[in-house]
Amino acid sequence: MWSIYKREIQQFLNSLIAYIVIGVFLTGIGLLMWVFPETSVLNYGFADLETLFSLGPFVFMFLIPAITMRMVAEEKKSGTIELLLTKPITEAQILLGKYFAAVTLVLFAILPTLVYAYSVYQLGNPVGNLDVPGIIGSYIGLLLLGAVFAAIGLAASTLTENQIVAFIFAVFLSFFLYTGLSSISALFSGNAAVYIEDLSLSFHYEALSRGLIDTRDLAYFLSTIIFVLFVSYWKLVSRKLSYKPVRAKLIKHFSIGLFIILLINFVAANFFARFDLTADKRYSLKPATKELLSQIDEPLTVEILISGDLPAGFERLKKAIEQTIEEFDIYTPGDIAYFHTDPSDAETAQERQENITYLMQQGFEPTQVFDTENGRQIQKTVFPYVILRYGQRAAGVLMLKGTTGASSQERLNQSIEGIEFELAVGLQRIAGLNRKTIGLVQGHNELDSLDIAGFLGEMRQYFDLVKTDLTQPQTFASVDALVIAQPKTEYSVEEKYVLDQYIMSGGKVLFLIDKLQVNMGLAGGEGTFALPIDHGLDDMLFRYGVRINAEYIQDIQNFGRYPVVLDNAENIINLPWPFYASVNDFTEHPITKNLDAVYARFFSTMDTVKADGVAKTPLMFTSPYTRIVNSPAKVAFEDFVNKPDAALFDHGKEPVAYLLEGEFTSLFKNRVLPSNAQTALKEQSEETKIVVVSDGDIIRNEKNLRTGAPFELGYNPFADQGEKLKYANKDFLFNALAYLVDENGVITSRAKEITLRPLNRVKVREERVYWQILNLVGPLVLLSIFGLIRAFWRKRKYRA
Repeated sequence: MWSIYKREIQQFLNSLIAYIVIGVFLTGIGLLMWVFPETSVLNYGFADLETLFSLGPFVFMFLIPAITMRMVAEEKKSGTIELLLTKPITEAQILLGKYFAAVTLVLFAILPTLVYAYSVYQLGNPVGNLDVPGIIGSYIGLLLLGAVFAAIGLAASTLTENQIVAFIFAVFLSFFLYTGLSSISALFSGNAAVYIEDLSLSFHYEALSRGLIDTRDLAYFLSTIIFVLFVSYWKLVSRKLSYKPVRAKLIKHFSIGLFIILLINFVAANFFARFDLTADKRYSLKPATKELLSQIDEPLTVEILISGDLPAGFERLKKAIEQTIEEFDIYTPGDIAYFHTDPSDAETAQERQENITYLMQQGFEPTQVFDTENGRQIQKTVFPYVILRYGQRAAGVLMLKGTTGASSQERLNQSIEGIEFELAVGLQRIAGLNRKTIGLVQGHNELDSLDIAGFLGEMRQYFDLVKTDLTQPQTFASVDALVIAQPKTEYSVEEKYVLDQYIMSGGKVLFLIDKLQVNMGLAGGEGTFALPIDHGLDDMLFRYGVRINAEYIQDIQNFGRYPVVLDNAENIINLPWPFYASVNDFTEHPITKNLDAVYARFFSTMDTVKADGVAKTPLMFTSPYTRIVNSPAKVAFEDFVNKPDAALFDHGKEPVAYLLEGEFTSLFKNRVLPSNAQTALKEQSEETKIVVVSDGDIIRNEKNLRTGAPFELGYNPFADQGEKLKYANKDFLFNALAYLVDENGVITSRAKEITLRPLNRVKVREERVYWQILNLVGPLVLLSIFGLIRAFWRKRKYRA
């Protein structure tokens, strides 16, 4: 076999046509990757080799048949196949020798493309910002696909004596198996479409091309190679089929081989493993997401509105959504399908506007993005949403998230990091899966239902909300977490005991606490003063590890606005108001990672105190440009009619929210128990957690000043032109509750980190021609040098 292998390699590399064929391949893929604007990595702007691995298969369809077309056909035509069979070598050895030679030559053709990897490595920002493990995995996938095409090309060569016919037949078979079957599957529906698509090469190559190794794909490629080689072997020994013993033996071996292939694929389909070779494990789903998907028993359809001719960043977001949906489909017993709808795709401008208007009426807000087309900048309208349909329910999911102040590319990358979470939460919502119960503590003059209408409307989609009363423990016996929203009257000792023991038993609580209160109706003229609220929770929070101080923070950098009515004529000005602030400094935690700014109103400083066994994580911070106003804190409009002295705001940034986790010590340890203590005191809690925010208004929605109608939670109707209108208050509260009720749930997917790998735009602009020439000429130079060295070595060898 190895003598055949060496002979095939030498014959191919000794001919000029070999270098021409490989040179054409390298030129074609080089033009696609570096010159043609639609596919150029320089235009795409990100440091990856996606073009090589997505378009490489189509170039392979012509390269590999050109390599294999003569391997058997030429032997037949010249009669040397008979000479080979007279030697002490079997048909199987001849076939395998030629096949491994073809695969080696495919690898030889791929090697010069490492110049592309080097170039992208150098063009990365910073240099070296390249997902090397993922690219290695993609090369493995490309080589496996090449191995299948080599088997197909060799089979075509065994069927004819004409090399041209073998080439055409191999190209046709490769194209049919790679794209033809996928296209045919689109003509069917249901299981038929799934089974047909499962037979296509592209279906199994897609994950491999991204650096995601699936044992089912490996089994498919191996099975396809073995089956095609067996067909080739059958053809080689066909002259012996007239002998019954040979025919019976061949049929027996074929049957056994087919059974083994089917068995391997059956086992692989039911007991598979996926190995994500990418550096940041971008295609790996969290266990909680997989568990959620395993509960899906009806078809799920995803309509992607991010479609059409998109800028590179949004194209990347769209592909990431598609890839995540495909990963979802792997772990669900039901079917998941997706399709695209481009709202801008209309025959007339009027029809296009009607599409946009309809979507906006449904609550979908468009994003205006800029792109370059024919050398000029144009504005495009993009709806960054997907619509999930499950059973009889449907829901829109916003996919463009991220931090205010981040660049457009950073925000898109943050959105990509959150795709798994957003889709999983959307699915959880419309399927009604894993719903938890949240208790809203009542009885202490908390915010009323109109004040938290936005919160209630949003959270009811994800949780079961119930009112609870600490004087009636049965009202929260089955709740998964409690929310205490801006209490203004004192908790009794008995109520605090019930709450304490709830936490000691593993209960979770979200505390949204104001330490001061002020009557804004008296803020005109000389103003008024904010005074402490005696809600009686200070000692409890202190025992658990945190203290909210009786003072306000003023933030001059991220200040909000307060509506002030002038001259009894309902003329309203939005006064700059540093008691309100846009909080956009967050800790890297699943609750706050990639969170947009949160709107805080009348918030206080917080300190941590010693609490053994409790970990304290600050979640949100003010800007560094703050000052502290101690109680009694003056609150007056006139103080901010004129711009205040910025030099006074030098206190530094302050935390306004803490996550406390661990084993808490009871407030009533070593104390006299209240009269309602009917069971033994639990002095130490189970492992549990609470979140404390020094702003009770974070849950409060604004209301229309004229009608009193509530706005959406996080909407700021008093922002001046150009200022932020919508804040992420509801996202923060949802994330906090989701983490409290199940820290190992889908909230864990918010911790996903995907490194942004842009190209150095300045380097690309200034050195564009250099890199194009390097990647067009460089691989050809390497190929030429190899050919010259080999020719020199052969010449010297034969002279000797």
